Amino acid sequence: MTTLATREAARALDGAAVAMGVPVQMLMALAGFQCASLARELLLDAGGRGASVAVLVGRGTNGGDALVCARHLQDWGFAVRILLPVPAPELGASAGLAGAAVSAGALALALTEEPSSELASGRVLEDTALVVDGLLGTGSAGAPREPVAGVIRRVNRSSATVLAVDLPSGLDADTGEVAGECIRAHHTLMLGAPKVGCLQTRARHWVGRAWLADIGIPRGAYLRAGLDPPQVRGPAPVPYDPPG
Repeated sequence: MTTLATREAARALDGAAVAMGVPVQMLMALAGFQCASLARELLLDAGGRGASVAVLVGRGTNGGDALVCARHLQDWGFAVRILLPVPAPELGASAGLAGAAVSAGALALALTEEPSSELASGRVLEDTALVVDGLLGTGSAGAPREPVAGVIRRVNRSSATVLAVDLPSGLDADTGEVAGECIRAHHTLMLGAPKVGCLQTRARHWVGRAWLADIGIPRGAYLRAGLDPPQVRGPAPVPYDPPG
């Protein structure tokens, strides 16, 4: 067995957790909380209490993680703006559930849709201290298409610190290669298991500092997915260096 998860192993791990009674929504809730915890530390280290945060939300569970992250950051006093490069109805079921929880809460956190031209122009990223990248997850392969590719280009031109959720959007989860546009992150928070693509030498330029967070996946689920449970487990994200 191995500690590092490929795209298929990550999918199998999630499926094994669900089969053992841990629903996707619970994994998403813990993943989003861990992302928010690391984002908060990065902002406070830079003296950014109350700073502006842009959360980029794509389809599927990666976008759902980002939405949960946004809710917590808003609750902790940061100025959060959620940006959707795709129309809200195109979000997957999991991300849609997280978005409903955000908009139904008492925090008045607006789910803001901006035309892709606005995102690409950079006007919505002005004065942003931190960008949380939840555009594309481990299941994505090949070059990102528009309008996501345009958003990635704009983020890479901005002066904001970038935190990628699980892996930078545009990075191949298996090889660490980049086929087109790719988020250039300062920090990448791998969720549940370290992703093999993030730890390739060729990926360092895009990943930045790698972190790992426990999101409540049972030990038995790792074994079912053919993975060694990570030794780095606990209540908060920790820096991660590849074994050996």
